[in-house]
Amino acid sequence: MPALSKSQKLAMNWLTKGWKAYAVPGGRVEVNGMKVGTLATMASLEKLGLVARLGVSAWEATEAGRALGNPPPRESP
Repeated sequence: MPALSKSQKLAMNWLTKGWKAYAVPGGRVEVNGMKVGTLATMASLEKLGLVARLGVSAWEATEAGRALGNPPPRESP
């Protein structure tokens, strides 16, 4: 799992649950009206392959991004 910043983790916490992020005026990005980061946050998540851009100003989690929200179960010793 890649090391993520606090804002990247906050954004991915929502996106792994199926929410979409939207750019709003001022360079902010929101999910359900809550600020989760900036355009730079989403650009870095795109570079990591965790989100995909939808049109001009929206993002959703990729398959790799959704996998962060559903880690594989640990095996018992």
